[in-house]
Amino acid sequence: MRPIDQWTGIAARALRRALRMSVRVYAEHLGVSFRAVVDWEARGAGICRRPDTQAILDTALAQAGDEVRARFELILRSAGYQEDATDRRDATKLLGEEVSAVPATDNDFDAELLELVRRAEASDVGATALDAVDLAVADLALRYPRTPPVELLAAIRRWSRDVVTLLDGKTTLAQRRRLLVAGGWLSLLAATVHVDLGHRAAAQIARNTAASLGREAEESELEAWAVETAAWEALVARRWAEALSLARTGQEIAPRSRAAIVQLTAQEARATARLGDTRAVYAALALTDKRLREQPDGQDSLHHFVFDPAKLVYYTATALSWLGDPAAEDYSREVLSASRAPRRVVTARIDLGLVLTELGRPDEAAALGAEALGSGWLVPSNVWRAGELVAALTTRYPDIAESRDLGEQLRTAARQTEAWHTMK
Repeated sequence: MRPIDQWTGIAARALRRALRMSVRVYAEHLGVSFRAVVDWEARGAGICRRPDTQAILDTALAQAGDEVRARFELILRSAGYQEDATDRRDATKLLGEEVSAVPATDNDFDAELLELVRRAEASDVGATALDAVDLAVADLALRYPRTPPVELLAAIRRWSRDVVTLLDGKTTLAQRRRLLVAGGWLSLLAATVHVDLGHRAAAQIARNTAASLGREAEESELEAWAVETAAWEALVARRWAEALSLARTGQEIAPRSRAAIVQLTAQEARATARLGDTRAVYAALALTDKRLREQPDGQDSLHHFVFDPAKLVYYTATALSWLGDPAAEDYSREVLSASRAPRRVVTARIDLGLVLTELGRPDEAAALGAEALGSGWLVPSNVWRAGELVAALTTRYPDIAESRDLGEQLRTAARQTEAWHTMK
């Protein structure tokens, strides 16, 4: 028998607690999205508005055992739930419309929602707040290849402040570790963005913070990614031997079943390409492929801390273009035809332009360079790559007008990215 007339956020949360499930597990149990559950619980006394919510929660309660139902009723009473229908309608009138006005955008899970769920949990740190932080970290990692770095850095900073606030409250050991890990990933993303913007000192501080949090949380994957970020920064700074040393050091500490070791092996391939060691490049690419096959399937290729077949194609294109290997053409074209990440597309155009320059096709190479320079997606961390293409074209084909035009475009792009460099 149904104990209430309509399911509210308070009741939906009470059922989750009675079932002793996290938000993520509860969503899977009900067959709805994580976001739907967070939306219900944020409504408090407001009615859950999804059309089939009533039937979904009715069924879940009916299928629960007597012990769960008894716990459910006790939690409802302790939450101050009013059985009187008039009181429920008044609460809905006061709270329901305000909560329903929250826009359904990529930024739903912002600081205001975190405050709502923190209060709803009636404790410093609750499971819903922790799940919201984890979701935000994943969302930011997915947005990295498609979001201007200054905009992304602002969002990372907001969530970092929220994690610090939660760490200042009372936490269990498990909650503290989870927050340290989340803070570590946010620090790594910040380090990556700072490298993009040319903020070397800030990147090092953020990277060191991530490594420290990884050690405290005993999360070796975080530590390995911190080393990978240092290796990538060394590549950007054209310190090839240092990049190679860091890539190999990171592989020694990286867990074998996680993505960092794959990324580090791919970075080894790129570093050895700049050192001109063809045999080592192909060996590293083969090992990258082997380690990639050991990773779990079904992860989103745009997630910055995921390495999937699409990323392997992207890294292979760059490594082979640096070697001057004609095979880079096919890999670069595959990236251009399949990638959803605009910054990868820019790099693939540069890679393809370099190999076409070597193959004696300067017109095509110049056109690709012009597209890359005019894309709006060059940042300090990759503008030097465009500079290498322009230098190759103007050196080998100085009499081609397109090569001279590219030089002016490069100077304009460099001035624009220099303005980004000053943004903190």
